[in-house]
Amino acid sequence: MDNGINRAIMETFSQGEKDRAAMMQENWEVYYGRGKKPLIVERGGTDDNAMLNYGKAIVDKGVAFLFGKGIKFEITEGEQTPEETWLDDCWTANRKMSLLQKLALAGGVCGTAFIRIHYTPDMVYPKLILVDPETVSIVSADDDVDEVIKYIETYPLVKEVDGIRKSISIRRIYERTENSLYWNVTEQRSESGGRFVMVDSFLWAYDFPPIVHCQNLAQPFEVWGEPDLNESLKNAIENNDFIWSNTRKILRHHAHPKTVAYGIRADSMVETGVDKMLVVESPATEAKIENLEMQSDLASSLEFSRRQVEFIHELSRVPEVTSGKVESVGQLSGIALEILYQPLLEKTEAKRVTYGDMIIELNRRLLAIGGFGNDIQTKLVWQELLPKDQQVIANAALVKNQLGISKETLIRELGNYNPDDEKIRWQNEQKDLGGQLLKEFDSGGAEIED
Repeated sequence: MDNGINRAIMETFSQGEKDRAAMMQENWEVYYGRGKKPLIVERGGTDDNAMLNYGKAIVDKGVAFLFGKGIKFEITEGEQTPEETWLDDCWTANRKMSLLQKLALAGGVCGTAFIRIHYTPDMVYPKLILVDPETVSIVSADDDVDEVIKYIETYPLVKEVDGIRKSISIRRIYERTENSLYWNVTEQRSESGGRFVMVDSFLWAYDFPPIVHCQNLAQPFEVWGEPDLNESLKNAIENNDFIWSNTRKILRHHAHPKTVAYGIRADSMVETGVDKMLVVESPATEAKIENLEMQSDLASSLEFSRRQVEFIHELSRVPEVTSGKVESVGQLSGIALEILYQPLLEKTEAKRVTYGDMIIELNRRLLAIGGFGNDIQTKLVWQELLPKDQQVIANAALVKNQLGISKETLIRELGNYNPDDEKIRWQNEQKDLGGQLLKEFDSGGAEIED
C-alpha cells in the first residue's frame, strides 16, 4: 500500500533539493556578475545596468583569508614521522593549496563543500576530487542530523555513440551497510531521461564513506551550511546595482546640456539628443538660444549608494579596509589592525572550525587508506591572518626565551616556520660547521687553545 505520510515526506525532500539547487545556481550567477539586472532593457535600447559584482569580491576575500596562505599538518610535535611524510606527499600529489582554495570557493558560493576520495589498489596515492554541491543529496539519521547514512551524487554527461550524441545521467549512491561496518557504492545510469539502471556495485571496505563534506558557515539543526552569499546580502547587492544603474541612466540622458532654441520655426519632427538641438516654436520676438542643464549633481544618489555599500560590508563581514580603502588612516598598530579587520577575522576563525574539522577527518581517512591505521588525528597549523611587525615579534620572542619559553614553542608562534624542518636544518648546519672546523684543523688553518 502507498504510504501517504512517506510520500509527502519524499515530495518535501524533493522540493527542498530543487530549491537548494536553484539557490546555488543563483549564487553562481551573482558570483560571476550575471545576476538579475535591475533595469529592463527594451529591444534595441541602451543597457544602462551597472553590475558592480560585490559578490565575487566578498567570496574571493573569504577564500584568500581562509586558504590564501599555507596550512601545515602535524601528527607528532617535534618529529617528522613516516605518516606525516606520506600525508604531505599525498596532498602534494593532489595540488594541496589549489584544491583547498577551490573547496573554499565552492563552499562560499554554495554553502557546503564536498571532496570525494577515489582510490584503487594500483594507485600510489588516493585522488581527491572536488564535487559540485549541486549534484549531491544527503540523507542523515532521523535523530542525528550530523550522522550521514547516505550520499547520492547525480550528474549529467553527453557522450557520442556511433556518431550520435546521447544525454546520459550518472548516479552514484554511497550507503552505509546495515551493520554500519562498511559502505556500499552503487553506480546507476540513465539514457535520454529514462529510468536508472544499475551498472556497477561494490563494497567500499572502510568504515567511512569515500565522500567527506563540511558546512561553509555553521547552521544548527541543518546538514547544509550557510553560503557567504546569503539572501540578505544578495538583496543589498541588487539594491546597490539598482542605484548605480539608475544613476548611469540619468547621466546618459542629462549629463550633456541640451541646446534649446526659441522663436525659430521647427520642422514637424523634432530630434533631441547629445549634440542636437531642441526647437520650441514661439513668437519671433522671443527668439533666443540657451542650454538646458541638469539641476542636480546626484549627490543624494551617491550618498545613498555609499550607505548601501557600507551595509553590504557589514552584512558580509568583509570590511572596506580589506579592499585597500585606508582613507584618513595613518600608521596602524597590530591591535588597531585587528579592530578594523575584526568582523572578517571572526568569520575566518568560524570557517577554520568547519573546514578544519573536515580536513582532519579527511586526513584520518587518507592515512587509513595508506595503511597507517584508522585513528590518527592531525593537528592543523594555520598561518597568521594579519601582517605583523617582525622586529617587534622577534624582540618579544627573545624576551620569552629568556623567561624560559622553549625555542620550539616560539617557532610555532612565529607561524612561518616548521619546528621539525628548522631542527633538521639546524642539525645539518652544525654538521657542516663541524666538518669545516675539522678540515681547517687538519690543514693547520685553525688553532686550539687550552
